[in-house]
Amino acid sequence: MKGTALRPKVDTRVTVETPEGVDFQFVLAGPGHRAYAWLIDMLLRMGVLILTSFVLLVVGVIDINLLQMSTGMLLMLIFALDWFYGSLFEAGWNGQTPGKKVAGLRVLRTNGTPIDLTSAIGRNFLRTADMLPACYTVGLICMLMTRRLQRLGDLFFDTMVIEERTDWQRRTDRVSLDVLPLLRSECPAGFHVPERTLAVIERLLSPDRMISDARREEIARPLSEVLRKRLGYADPGPDPTNPYTFFTQQGVSHTKFLTRVLKTFSEGPGES
Repeated sequence: MKGTALRPKVDTRVTVETPEGVDFQFVLAGPGHRAYAWLIDMLLRMGVLILTSFVLLVVGVIDINLLQMSTGMLLMLIFALDWFYGSLFEAGWNGQTPGKKVAGLRVLRTNGTPIDLTSAIGRNFLRTADMLPACYTVGLICMLMTRRLQRLGDLFFDTMVIEERTDWQRRTDRVSLDVLPLLRSECPAGFHVPERTLAVIERLLSPDRMISDARREEIARPLSEVLRKRLGYADPGPDPTNPYTFFTQQGVSHTKFLTRVLKTFSEGPGES
C-alpha cells in the first residue's frame, strides 16, 4: 500500500527584518480580501458620482446655461476618481483606502516601511494593465505566481498588501519579570508607545543578544531620551533613606527605563 504524500501548506506570511535587527511578520492579503476592499471602494465612488450627478442636474434645471458646465465637471470628477482615488488615499492615509480600512488591509513597501506618494500613484496607474483582458485576469495570474501575492503594480513599485491584525500577543516575561510597570501619573504627556518601538526594545534587551551592559546602555540612551520626552517622564530623585541604590543604577538608567516601558505597554496600561 502506497503512503499518502504530504501536500505543502500555503503560507501567506512574510518576514521582514528591519535595520535595527528586528523581525516583523506580516500576513499577506489574498485575492478574496482584496476584492472585498475593492468592492467597498467601488460602491463609495459610485455613491459620490450619483450624489454629484443629482446636484449638477438640479443646478442645470435651475439654469440651463450651467448644464454644459455641469457635464464637464462630472466628466472631470469621473476621471479624478478613476485615476487618483486610490493613489491619494494610500499616500495620505498610511497605505489605506476606505475599502482597505474596512477590510483590515494596508499597502506597504516590501521592506515593511510605509508606502510613499510615487509608489501609491504608480501601483494604482498600473491597475489598468492588471485589469486586462477583463476582471483583473492579468493581476490575478500575477498574484498567484509571486511569493508576496503581488499584481503588476505591486511588482513594479515594490509594494505588497497585508492584513492588518491587532490580536494581542503577550511577550516573554524573561526580560521584565521583576520590573515595575510605569504608572500613568509618571507619564503626564502621554501614555502610548508604538508596537514597532516595543519590538526594537525587546530585541535590544533580549538575553540572547550578546552585548555588554555598557554597550546596551549606550544604544538605549537615544531611544530612552525620545520616549522620556514623549511620555513626559522624569527620573525620581534618590531615596533619602537609601541613596546608594539610586547612584549604583545610574550607569544603566536608560536600560532600566526601556525595560519598564516594555513591561508596561506589552502587558497593558499601568495603574493611575
